[in-house]
Amino acid sequence: MAVIVTKPANVRDLGPVDASALIARVAAISDRTWGQEDARKENDFEVFHHTRHIIFRFTPGNRQPEDFYDTPAWTVWRPLLQPIMDAAIRPYGFADPAFPKAMLARLQAGHKIDLHRDGAGSNLRTHKIHVPLVTNPGAFFLSGPNRHHLAPGHAWEVNNIASHGGVNEGDADRIHFIFEVFDRAADPAPGAGAETATSA
Repeated sequence: MAVIVTKPANVRDLGPVDASALIARVAAISDRTWGQEDARKENDFEVFHHTRHIIFRFTPGNRQPEDFYDTPAWTVWRPLLQPIMDAAIRPYGFADPAFPKAMLARLQAGHKIDLHRDGAGSNLRTHKIHVPLVTNPGAFFLSGPNRHHLAPGHAWEVNNIASHGGVNEGDADRIHFIFEVFDRAADPAPGAGAETATSA
């Protein structure tokens, strides 16, 4: 039986991570590239009306996390992303971590992500982690009525199956690196595909 993970009540500070190289690379992404990549995303939900994404990995239909796929961008960006992911998850002590989702999320200045709950399926079995790359004091993660400023330089686990959203009251766009993780050793998947076996 699949393991349902324990999520924080609101947010959990996982400690410091060095995202300086990724921040520099993200600063060089053109608006055209943001637009092209956003047009391809699978997670084209109404709540993201002012949020653009660049998807590196995703779970089709949010079904089972073993069945994730890589986009062409993953190969290019992995040298920058993987060290951050590995550092962020150290507090969990996973024996065999897998990362079924990875993306950049850019919330437009002066706008919000509506309160919502992520669906069941893979969301019940993974930890969702935000790494702020570009932020400002007016950018908040919303957990129900609670507002949390996710400070840069740290990784943060959020509770994505509770009511949550985001708001950017600043005058510049907010960019987070967001990924999900689960421990294959603690949650073995019957019939996992070959792609999972060869992925980090």
